[in-house]
Amino acid sequence: MFETPPAGTTAKGEHDMSEQPSIHMGHGQMVDIVGKTYDKWEIVFSEAGVSDYKAPPLKEIEADAIDVSGKIHPLAIAAGPSASTVVASGQVDGAYRVRVRVWHGTHFHTREAFLPGAAPIEAVMGPNGGSLATFDESLQVEVKPIDATTWELFFLKGSTPVGPLAADAVVVQAIGPKAEDYQIRNLKTENPGNGKTLVVEGKIKDAVYARISIAKDGGEVVRSIPIFLAN
Repeated sequence: MFETPPAGTTAKGEHDMSEQPSIHMGHGQMVDIVGKTYDKWEIVFSEAGVSDYKAPPLKEIEADAIDVSGKIHPLAIAAGPSASTVVASGQVDGAYRVRVRVWHGTHFHTREAFLPGAAPIEAVMGPNGGSLATFDESLQVEVKPIDATTWELFFLKGSTPVGPLAADAVVVQAIGPKAEDYQIRNLKTENPGNGKTLVVEGKIKDAVYARISIAKDGGEVVRSIPIFLAN
């Protein structure tokens, strides 16, 4: 369920990040999610002062819908009704956030942001005081801030602690706040050798979400969850 705090705030009194009408992809490129239906969105590309701005080639655009459990739903990209618009279709019903990736010359620019009208949700607290991501009945990962540059990852089955996964099987990204254009920060994953946790390090002090990717059964499972800020 969505939280229903007063307009303009989250349940913690923070500014409602869903108010930003556009997602800034960098180099002046803006993205807006419009025309939402139960199975598709229209994604409009624009740039200030450019009246005939065109969307990038379809192969250079990727989009995911993110539901309130943190599950990621990749979407198919097709041509839209105008030169500046593409259509993203798939499992969008129930989504409250979006991940957009656009090729910029030599690399992708990636953002995760709230959908228009969606409200932030509260992080789920785990047994160690961190934010809990549930992958399935056999795996939960708890993300606990340690300091301004470090998160500690705990692994659980149900509520029972289990040993950590291999460090190279876990990829964690920090997602910055609106003030940082929801930038995605790649983090370094290491095993501290305590037999209980992994640690990830990088630019996380102001991060508001964590994206956790785990190699499992020959594939990859991903969750994107709100996190508690470090003290």
